[in-house]
Amino acid sequence: MKTKRNTCRHAASLLLALLLSLTLCAPALATEKEVELSTADELIAFAEKCSYDAYSAGLSVRLLNDIDLDGAAVSIPIFLGTFDGQNHRVTGLALTGSASGYGFFSQIAKGAVVRDLTLEGKVTPSGTQSRVGGIAGENYGSISGCRFTGTVTGTDTVGLLAGYNGDSGLIETSSAVGVVHAITSVGGIAGQNYGSI
Repeated sequence: MKTKRNTCRHAASLLLALLLSLTLCAPALATEKEVELSTADELIAFAEKCSYDAYSAGLSVRLLNDIDLDGAAVSIPIFLGTFDGQNHRVTGLALTGSASGYGFFSQIAKGAVVRDLTLEGKVTPSGTQSRVGGIAGENYGSISGCRFTGTVTGTDTVGLLAGYNGDSGLIETSSAVGVVHAITSVGGIAGQNYGSI
């Protein structure tokens, strides 16, 4: 009888210790807080992870090198964190897929920050071609110290930096050089602006 009680107590203690260790470790395992990108492959993998919007919430991303995408179609679907280009260049971008709200960042969410990034390439989607931009298709966050060089094409709400700058959107100390093609709502910086430039 005594042995059975001791065994039960021992099992209960082990179970409690296991649950406690899982609880303490869960937050660290569940989310990354910092990501560093050095290669085209790392940038492509990062963009794929951002298909799930909660992935980038509170995330700090730093670009460590210039990256040549060599014609790859890399678009970050939605971004909610801080992306620091550290004055590096991403070149060779070629976005040609069928999409609206399309750019290197398809959507920069409210509260998100993209800064000190230089981007070179072409954003020429097929399909409805609405809200198209070099840095962002739609910006509700902050674009600061960024530069885009290249070509952006769409039908409406098209800009070299952002297609649509929403009411919470801020674009500052940024520039663009290139060609923009559109039918309506077209601009060198933003196709439509309801925020601050």
